[in-house]
Amino acid sequence: MTSQLRAPRLLAAALSFVALTIGWTEVGEAQMTIKRPGDRPDYKVELEPHLLLTPFEPLGGPGAGNGFGAGIRATIELAPDGFIKRLNDSVGIGFGLDGIHYGGDGDYRGVCTRFENGPAGTRICTEVDRHGAPSDYVFGSVVMQWNFWLHRKWSVFGEPGLSLYLGDVGRDGIFGVSPALFVGGRFHFTENVTLTMRLGYPAFSLGVSFLL
Repeated sequence: MTSQLRAPRLLAAALSFVALTIGWTEVGEAQMTIKRPGDRPDYKVELEPHLLLTPFEPLGGPGAGNGFGAGIRATIELAPDGFIKRLNDSVGIGFGLDGIHYGGDGDYRGVCTRFENGPAGTRICTEVDRHGAPSDYVFGSVVMQWNFWLHRKWSVFGEPGLSLYLGDVGRDGIFGVSPALFVGGRFHFTENVTLTMRLGYPAFSLGVSFLL
């Protein structure tokens, strides 16, 4: 049942992202900038507060069910000329801090995988195969951001990296490391203020970026 509910949400998110990233082709080519290196906003730091939604359960932790939350990302520009000299690209390093609440999957007990002997011949369950109760997580991510400045109004990026996470905040927490991988796009309201969407793991995000 959970996977059936997730599929439409994933499809809707994917379609929205495709619409964002291909919408720039419908406007005049005169504003295309992808083949004009350096023709882009002049900034050193990108600050991005955002809202979060994830259909994924976190790796190796007690979190279960869909998650939602909020966070902030700061990206520092490292290579204004990027990796491909003939294209309008740039590279930065991003640092994110996100808080996500997972709603649980309705099965708070899971299936018992370990028993110990109790009083009067009873058996006591001491370990279950999963945790389904609501839980809270904090993710700290570090990513490389590779930008492609396609158009005066549109830019896209990819972000591979790592996330450190603390699960069940305030209780018996679990700490771990997981991969982070995102693709995203920006719609530029102005040269230095954008609507920014990101798809990937551990969460999808929608926020506003300020290029400073």
